[in-house]
Amino acid sequence: MTNTSYTSSEPTEAIVYTDEELQAIKEAKNLLLSSSFCTKHKRSKPFQEVEISLRHLAITTIINKNRPEEAAIKYLQWIDVLQPWGIDTFQDSQLTSPPKESDTYLQSYSKAGKDVRSTQIFWIDGKHPIPNDLQQETYSIYAGIRYHMAIHADATTLRNGITFVIDVNQKPDVKMGNEKRLQKTHNAYPLRPQNIFIVGASKAVRLSVNALIKLGSLVSNSKILKRIKFVDLENVLSENGGTVLKESLPKHCREELEKKDLENLMGSLNINAEKDKGNEEKDECIVEWVNQRIANIPVPNV
Repeated sequence: MTNTSYTSSEPTEAIVYTDEELQAIKEAKNLLLSSSFCTKHKRSKPFQEVEISLRHLAITTIINKNRPEEAAIKYLQWIDVLQPWGIDTFQDSQLTSPPKESDTYLQSYSKAGKDVRSTQIFWIDGKHPIPNDLQQETYSIYAGIRYHMAIHADATTLRNGITFVIDVNQKPDVKMGNEKRLQKTHNAYPLRPQNIFIVGASKAVRLSVNALIKLGSLVSNSKILKRIKFVDLENVLSENGGTVLKESLPKHCREELEKKDLENLMGSLNINAEKDKGNEEKDECIVEWVNQRIANIPVPNV
């Protein structure tokens, strides 16, 4: 099956900021420039104009439903958790000219299509652990910021939230020792998950994932907790009660389901060969996809 959502030339629904959004972004920016606001929220000094990335702030503000104070606080929280990796401000160059090494860590995510609500699917691929090394962690942080911004680079997703998938089907048993530290960072990202699927988790993994999620800001109320579902891959599909269209699955997941339907060994070998080829292409493809979508996020004139 051909999946048009994987075509690099796919048109992205353009973000055109409304007057309400622009006003909220402007008010959030003014709060970040305010000494009293920053002091109240434990930042030693206010931001300077050049220290505020308007594209990051725009995404944060709209995800926070155009509530300026909530957006400014979330922006501060996001920056605060990044400081151990030497990131104390957001800059547009982090999106347009990131460290080349961060491309490697985009493998920690998968390029999926849109869900039944026509919003983007945020898919974390659990089979790529991050080495317990400050420099490598920093590259992975840059990759996470880029993927997050790319996911929200169309108007429908930005304004209506995402389907959030954590795929631990192939998660290695080995622990790197930095999982909790990185999880705390990831939980500070501004997100509006409408559905949360954790795919392929054993009972032990479910308990540990639940603990990590509850410690973070991703799940801060009972409404969000009710959206978490531990499922097999098949059950994220809309035809089985989930919200993911089959053609919107990441390439390797579609192939996994197709493989289960094969009836003979030769067919299985053919699929495996194609799967290996697809995974070789995937890494370069997701880098291109992320860069193209980021380029579509306009800078608000505020």
